[in-house]
Amino acid sequence: MALDQIWKVQLTLVSYGNEFLQQNLPISTWVDHPIFAQHHFEFRDLQSQHLLAQHFQVWLEGLKRQGIDRLSLHNAHLLQDHQNPNANIELLPYAHFIVSHEGKNKTAWICGHELAEWYQHDNPFQAPISQQISLRQDVFWRYQLPDSIAKKVTQELKNNDWHEIKKFINQELFNHKCAENFLEPEQVELPFYGYELEQSHLDHADLAIIPTTYQADSAHQLMYRMSALTDFIENQRRHPYNTDGEMLSPEQQIVLRNFGQKTDDLFAKLISKIANHYKDIDFEMPMEPYDRTMDVAKTPTEAPQHKMNHISVMKLVFITIIICGLAYYFGL
Repeated sequence: MALDQIWKVQLTLVSYGNEFLQQNLPISTWVDHPIFAQHHFEFRDLQSQHLLAQHFQVWLEGLKRQGIDRLSLHNAHLLQDHQNPNANIELLPYAHFIVSHEGKNKTAWICGHELAEWYQHDNPFQAPISQQISLRQDVFWRYQLPDSIAKKVTQELKNNDWHEIKKFINQELFNHKCAENFLEPEQVELPFYGYELEQSHLDHADLAIIPTTYQADSAHQLMYRMSALTDFIENQRRHPYNTDGEMLSPEQQIVLRNFGQKTDDLFAKLISKIANHYKDIDFEMPMEPYDRTMDVAKTPTEAPQHKMNHISVMKLVFITIIICGLAYYFGL
């Protein structure tokens, strides 16, 4: 199943939110970011269901007053073994959740919605079109993470070997047979916006999904390539034909479906890494050469050599004594 596009909103909240919390970037400069268009946000407590903030600006200002100094984005698999503490709230199966940091305390902000007590059907209720709300409504539920999950969150924030990551995704995805007809996106050299520029607010069309005040070309490039690849695979699945116009066999379609799922899973992992480390991603910077002389201590190598020299001298003296003794014995 393709990733829900809420990831773009979550990543933007984390990247720009950190600039507000750590660098005092005014919210007024990005509050009407086009990525938030057609969205209505609320922030509530998962236990009490109380409304904490009716907009992300109020949410961020409240976090700052409480001493929160960092936001991060993490994959939902960290929560898969943890039970939802409130049966009245359905936590949605999105790929990511946000975490706010206050020292060692970690608080999750998970997307979900309230369940109506009197509505007994499995399918979502559909009001008449004239009564439907046009904005997408997203509620982030606050939940204090236990120590076991908080430790995993901290572990995920460690630095990554981006050269190995690039090598891995090229090998596993872009060099795969299912991607042999994939064309690189034309916008790969531009900042990743996450929305169609011509349909956005023109006065804020320069706002990318992560702040462009930092040199993060590799992060933007990675998002463009992965987004284009997922779109390519999804289009292949919907229209399962090869370049000759022949329909793919059932076996080939299964391979394509599995590859599409693998692509989505890896992209989800990369999104969280980009959100937390985009300032450090640089595929162009060469890796530092490994200095093997650092592994060899000079003192230990000199000691055995000295020992060998000493043994050689002793052997020479011993042989000389034997020769002199034989010469004396035979009267030489």
